[in-house]
Amino acid sequence: MNATATDLTALLELFWHPVCTLDELDAAAPHPLRVRLLGRDLAIARTADGGHLALGDRCVHRSARLSVGWVDGDRVRCAYHGWTFGRDGRCREIPSMPDGPIPERACVPGYEAVERYGLVWVRLDGRADTCIPAHPAVDRDAAQPGTMRIVTGEPYTWPVGGPRRVENFVDLAHFAWVHDGTLGRRDEPVPPLPTIRREDGEMRFEFDPPDMDVDDSALFGHSEYRMPMPLTVSIEFWLEHGAYRHLWMTACPVDLATSRCFWTVSRDDDLDGDDAPHLAFQAIVLEEDEPVVCNQVPPELVLEPGFEISVKTDKVSIEYRRWLAELAAALAAGGPAAVRASLDAASRPTPVSVRGVLTST
Repeated sequence: MNATATDLTALLELFWHPVCTLDELDAAAPHPLRVRLLGRDLAIARTADGGHLALGDRCVHRSARLSVGWVDGDRVRCAYHGWTFGRDGRCREIPSMPDGPIPERACVPGYEAVERYGLVWVRLDGRADTCIPAHPAVDRDAAQPGTMRIVTGEPYTWPVGGPRRVENFVDLAHFAWVHDGTLGRRDEPVPPLPTIRREDGEMRFEFDPPDMDVDDSALFGHSEYRMPMPLTVSIEFWLEHGAYRHLWMTACPVDLATSRCFWTVSRDDDLDGDDAPHLAFQAIVLEEDEPVVCNQVPPELVLEPGFEISVKTDKVSIEYRRWLAELAAALAAGGPAAVRASLDAASRPTPVSVRGVLTST
């Protein structure tokens, strides 16, 4: 399928995306926090009952942004004329008309919002029953509290689409060139071709890096990649000295050409040690990636076959693009239920093609 930007947007609306940290939300209080998701401006707030709401950031009365208003109990009150809106987006009060009636059309878009991993997640379209991506390090620590050190990195926004940001994380051939001496070696430019499988709505594969001398803080060793569709990468590392490390990233689609990345690094060793070296290593990797990744033209991922030339060492991105296109096609043909069915499909190895990014050999 030749998936268009509209197709991809409609697909992404079915999934949960993080839009802010809890610290960012608290810093904005008592005002809602203004965020942007898939081209929509939203006002995010924690309500008095401890829940969260996500509303379209425009009052239907005189178009003031609700994010310059304030939280009032379980509602948001517009700063211009005091209208209040509940979690479902319906107007609950018009102070200048205390006896009503409240017009039926007096409502703003209201979206699902929940808290997980210290982030607020929003889903614009809930018809596909999708799940928030798993976080293996959090799950490990929940099973045995105190066994993991989970460190949250500073979110960053790049002028590149979420799918391209995800592809960069799993592009095995770029390690030798962009990360020479950090994650790869230019004298070993041919990466192994992994066996890719689909399982529980994720793409999964394993990777062994080349032999290199690296710092103890490096995320470097036998790694198992999990890619919860559509915009999350979770990598588990087993280092030579036996330590377990984990890197987790979700690329929130601010729009199709911009992503805001939320991420953590975790470890089961040196639990009381300094976090700075572990964050510093990731800073090096990001500094190496940014000038390349942020200069892809266009910044959006184009799923049209033949738009870019792929070779067999692009296997991971080929399969990622194939599944995105399949999900978009499923939505167009069978609606949200068909997307859910594709995510639930049984595990299976997938073939690699060098003739086009979306075709099979």
